[in-house]
Amino acid sequence: MATQVIGVRMRDASRIYHYALPEEPVFIGEYVVVETPRGQEMGHIVSVPDGDGEIPPDVRPIVRLATGDDRDQALQMQSHALELLQQGRTLLKDLDLDMYLAGFSINLEGTEATGHFQADSHTNFRDLVRGLEDESGLRIHMQHAGPRDRAKIVDGYDICGLRLCCSSWMTEFPKVGIRMAKEQDLPLNPDKISGVCGRLLCCLTFEFDVYREMRGQLPKVGKTVSTPAGMGRVVQVNPLAEQITIQVEGSRDRIQVPASEIGLAVRIEEAPNQALVVERQERQQPPASLRRSSEAPPEEETEADQAEPSRPRRRRRRRRGPRTETDGAGEPRAEGTAPAEKTAPAGRSAPAGRRPRPEPSAGSATDSSGDDGQPADGQPRRRRRRRRRRSDGPADSPASNGDSSGGGNSDGPPATG
Repeated sequence: MATQVIGVRMRDASRIYHYALPEEPVFIGEYVVVETPRGQEMGHIVSVPDGDGEIPPDVRPIVRLATGDDRDQALQMQSHALELLQQGRTLLKDLDLDMYLAGFSINLEGTEATGHFQADSHTNFRDLVRGLEDESGLRIHMQHAGPRDRAKIVDGYDICGLRLCCSSWMTEFPKVGIRMAKEQDLPLNPDKISGVCGRLLCCLTFEFDVYREMRGQLPKVGKTVSTPAGMGRVVQVNPLAEQITIQVEGSRDRIQVPASEIGLAVRIEEAPNQALVVERQERQQPPASLRRSSEAPPEEETEADQAEPSRPRRRRRRRRGPRTETDGAGEPRAEGTAPAEKTAPAGRSAPAGRRPRPEPSAGSATDSSGDDGQPADGQPRRRRRRRRRRSDGPADSPASNGDSSGGGNSDGPPATG
C-alpha cells in the first residue's frame, strides 16, 4: 500500500521534503505553500503517490495550493534577497571582514532571511548582521557553506558549457577520488579535472563503474598477446569502444582489435607459446657470417707459459733518496765531512753548571780516529747512547787507567803464576 505523501522542493536541486497529500487533486509541477522552520515558503511538487494508502501521523500537511498572489510575492522576495546581498557585500568591505557572502533567501512572509557565507577561519560577523537588520528590518540567520555548497548557491556554468549539475539536478554531492580520473585515462591536471568550486569534478563518478567493468574484460596495457601476425604487446585500451591496440613485434604497424576477437584470433599469453618464443629469438640473433667473424679463436698457451709456475705478484715499494744531513746553518752537508762545531754566539757564555765536553786525546788507545776527530775509514761516527754509571763503585775500565793491554791496575798486588 502506497503512502499518501507528496514530495516538495523549495529550489532546484534542493532537498525533498514530504507533506501529507491534500484533499484536492495535485499533480507534479504544481506550486504549494508549506510551513518550514523559517516560516512559510513556496515550493513545487516533484512526486505524488500512485495509489491509495494511509497518511503517516508524523507528516505535516501543506498550508494551501499556491495562488497568483503567492507567486508574485515569491518573485518580490527573490529580488529583495538580491538587494540584501549587495548591501551585505558593501558592508562587508567597510568592516574589512575575511569572509564571502554567497546569497540570501527570504521567506514568503518577508519576516526572516537566511544568509550563506564562506570563511577560512573563525570570523566575528555580529556587526554585519546588526547593520543588515537595521537597514532591511528583517531577522537574519547566517549559515556557513563549504566550497561545493557555495558553487551550488551561486550557480553558473562549467567547462562543458552546461549549467552546474549541483545547481540543476544533483541533490547530494558524491565522493570523488583521483583514482577515478586515472581509471578513465584523464590527464592529472588540476585545471582539467577540477570544477568551479576548486574540487574534483562530480561527473568523474558518472562513468567510473562502466570503465571499471569494461577494463576487467580487456587486457591491460603492456600485456603480451599472440596474433596471427606474431607476438605483440598491448599499447592502448579503449573501454567505451571495446577495442585494444596492439604493437606487433618487428613492425611499426599497430592493429586495432575489437573485444569480441579476444580469445579467438588474439590470445592473451600468460605463458608464451614456445614456438613463437624460439622464432623471436632467431629473429633477434645476427647472421651466421657475423657470428663467425665476431667469435675469435682462443690464444694457445706456449710450453714456456705452461712450464713457468705462476708467481705471486709483489707489491712495488717506492724508493726514497738518501737522507742528507744539514749543518748548523741549515746548509746540506756532504757525506764524509765532520759536522761543524756549535759555537755560542758572540757575547754569550756557556750556561753555568755545565762542563765543557773534553776533546779526545790523540794518544788514547780507545780513540781510533784520525787527527780531525773522524774514524780512520772516513765514515761518519755513529753517536752511541751513554749508560749511567752505578754509584756503588768506580768502573774498572782499561780506558780510564790508560792501560791498552787490559791487564789490570798497576797499584794492586802482582799477579801470581
